[in-house]
Amino acid sequence: MRSTFRRGFTTAAGVALAGVTLAVLPGSAQADDSWASTVRIAKYTAYLASQSAQGDAQAEETAQGFAALSKADKVRFLDLIEDRSVMRKVFDQAEAPSSAVGFSQQVLAGGDVVVQHESAGGADEASSLTPVALRASGYRDMWASYSVTDRVMGVKVARVTVRTNFQVKGKDTTKVYPGSATHSLSVPGCSFDHSPVKEWISSPPADNAQSETVWSASCWGSEWDKRERVWGDYRGFVGGYLKDE
Repeated sequence: MRSTFRRGFTTAAGVALAGVTLAVLPGSAQADDSWASTVRIAKYTAYLASQSAQGDAQAEETAQGFAALSKADKVRFLDLIEDRSVMRKVFDQAEAPSSAVGFSQQVLAGGDVVVQHESAGGADEASSLTPVALRASGYRDMWASYSVTDRVMGVKVARVTVRTNFQVKGKDTTKVYPGSATHSLSVPGCSFDHSPVKEWISSPPADNAQSETVWSASCWGSEWDKRERVWGDYRGFVGGYLKDE
């Protein structure tokens, strides 16, 4: 991981969150504070609207969630995504690996920040990659995915997912198809990308189909890299992680 603030950022989600800096105008009176908060809220709302207008479905979802918050909660939301001490904790939680199908989460900041880990997998009945003749002889197409999502005040702000697609016969993994990596990010001031997804079959006895990518981001002068990997076998999902490159 390379960063001008070592371990000061988090996942594709949390790193980006920490990078947001929405202008707050000076003022000590309560009226000035209220006006400054209104300006901050308006700036973030305008950003989400511009992203949504460009076809970003995640920005639209985030905008709806943000709009539903009270003004006090909107201010709390903006305070949290600018609080690097909170984001450092999010960073640590985001690295927790998953080895079971399902959902888990870590709660921070009194429950206002949540890092969610989701994993799933199974037979791909809709796949046309394996010919009918091979299916008849016992070959099956499978998939497995691993995702990390950051929510602030209940609003989804960012998410990264990597998926592996593969073929099995019995308990043996026989082929790995191209995997995929997707992300959503509703944070201004950040650029975000990932390396080409790599796929392979691990050596026996594990015999897992593996897919991975490296996420890279630049947020307000700081850069980071994180590797996300998922693997599966005849059962579907086996394991996944998101950790420092």
